Amino acid sequence: MHEVRLVHAKHTQLLGSDKGKKKSIADIIRDECPSLAEGATFKQSPFVPGGHAQTIYAFLGYYVYYAHSLFRPRFTREYYRLSDGGTVALDWALCDNHSERPIVTILSGVTGTSCDFYVRRCYNEFVKMQYSVLVVHSRGCGGSKLTTPLPFHCGLTTDYREIINAIHERLPKCPLLGLSFSLGANIMAKYIGEEGERCPLVAGIIVGNPYDMYKVIEHLDSRFLSPNKIYDIAILNFLKTAFNENRDAILTAPVDFNVSKITNSSTIMEFTEEMTRKVFGYKSAKHLLDDSSSGPHLDNIRIPVLFLNSLDDPICVPSLITYEKFVNNPYLVLGLTEHGGHIGYMGNLWPTSWIEHPVSQFFEAMLRHNMP
Repeated sequence: MHEVRLVHAKHTQLLGSDKGKKKSIADIIRDECPSLAEGATFKQSPFVPGGHAQTIYAFLGYYVYYAHSLFRPRFTREYYRLSDGGTVALDWALCDNHSERPIVTILSGVTGTSCDFYVRRCYNEFVKMQYSVLVVHSRGCGGSKLTTPLPFHCGLTTDYREIINAIHERLPKCPLLGLSFSLGANIMAKYIGEEGERCPLVAGIIVGNPYDMYKVIEHLDSRFLSPNKIYDIAILNFLKTAFNENRDAILTAPVDFNVSKITNSSTIMEFTEEMTRKVFGYKSAKHLLDDSSSGPHLDNIRIPVLFLNSLDDPICVPSLITYEKFVNNPYLVLGLTEHGGHIGYMGNLWPTSWIEHPVSQFFEAMLRHNMP
């Protein structure tokens, strides 16, 4: 099956001004988003077959775009000081007339930066649309150092909330949009749900959302002889590297750390148990991961949000998708593809990215009907 399947409420939310004719989110997608409309397809490239190949191919694309960025930097770096003293690296790409044009805020994956393959592909579309782009890195990531003992974790929404509020105050005429991937998808979905009707974003797109962080980590940690262990090892190595680079700051926290156990952790769960949950005051790793999951917050989302998931995602497995949330909340639409891996979506005969097409079309359509 190559057709993109949409899951949503029978009657999705109506958008538009009171003076004009209102239109439902589902009808807007059907009429104005050809990559998602009825009959739309995503067919994986025969040179990148299966979920693992799609996932790894997209990951390797990072190095291509990283090398490219060394010669043609397109982002301007800002180090934003948070109210608690923490620091977040922000990469800006401002369009013409940027004080009034839309701004797409992007949260990437656990190792994500503005050089990520899928970030750059979407960025290229936003440039054509005359949108500004803001890539928000997690604290201690993207080349920044921790300036407090607190690192990031998979459900930390306070930093993104503070940045969105600051940008909204700095550029009040700019419609704000939210685009996120993987771990960033979980953070953004949780944030939008926490904000409810107060959310300052006009619309959001959540790609490769984990939904249930505990079950995702358990899934990765438990498959010793599976190819999935590759992702577990890669994520764990990133977490250990981030800890070692910021060890002095983290160890100033009033917590009894066992550094040997942290550095010798063999799974993500062990690392979370020995370091992350302690510094944030959770009683266990499971407590932190359950509290961090975005799934329970989907009911409270009150802006149009498109979720995109692949049914062969080896990390955020489809069994974790809470389908009833999409059927019961008229603001949500879930787009499912048979293939694509974890944020791979490499289609056509010669592998080319597909993800930027539904992303750009959905944002453009939502702004057309849902301007604040």
